[in-house]
This record gives sequence, structure tokens and C-alpha cells, in this order.
Amino acid sequence: NEMRDITSVKNIIAAMDAHHVRQLIGATVLGIEDEVKGAFGQWNTSMIESSITKRKVTAKAVEDSDLTYTLLRLAWLYNKDGNTNYELTESGKPFGGTQVSRQAVAQLIVDILNDQSRKFARKSLGVNEPNTNWDKPSFY
Repeated sequence: NEMRDITSVKNIIAAMDAHHVRQLIGATVLGIEDEVKGAFGQWNTSMIESSITKRKVTAKAVEDSDLTYTLLRLAWLYNKDGNTNYELTESGKPFGGTQVSRQAVAQLIVDILNDQSRKFARKSLGVNEPNTNWDKPSFY
């Protein structure tokens, strides 16, 4: 339910504010910024259109908050031990690839937590594995 999702996110934001917790790293889906183009964009929308619609609303609530957020718009996930390669796409740019390993996402989260320059602060980032700009993920 869309209303339940937005209420949950707003409750999390309120609880974080009440307890002076500033940093939020949130995982969301690719497509919430209409940034996935071409054949892959069409395939992605056909697979997760309802999720995209819901996550647009919840992402906006986070972006409208006063939190130091980083939203991760994740490509399609798969497992590959040792593969920590990722590339990032800023808001307003076409999404970069079709897939990313869970191990790479974990590495990115560690990189965000260790970053003292705050270069990831208050950003929505597309996350994909380099050189995966295909019509759909390799495992489909």
C-alpha cells in the first residue's frame, strides 16, 4: 500500500530527528528519476513499474527531509564473491548499467560511511557495475 509506505518513511524520519540521528543510507530501485533509457529502461519498467511508482513517493519524502541522506538507486542485484566494482550516476544523468553485485553495494556503503568529505551527502546515486550497459541483466 502506497500510503503505508510513505507513512513508514515519514515515521522513520521523525524518529531519526527526535533522536538526533542524521545519516540515512537508503536502498531504492532504479527508474525513480525516469533515468533508465532505451531497451533496458523499457524492460526494467515492465518488470517493476509498481515499485518505481511507490518508491518515487518515498524517495521524495527522504529528499524533502533535513537528513544527511544518500539514496542508492540500485541496478539489478546478483551475488559474486570478490566483485566489488561499482560506478555511480548522479541525478539528472542517464543510468549507467543493468546490474551490480551485492558485494559491490556493500563496498559502496562502507565507502559512504568512511567518507569524511561528505561527497555522498544529500544525493541520489545510480549504482551499477561498470561495462554492463545491456538490454537487460546478464542473469535474465
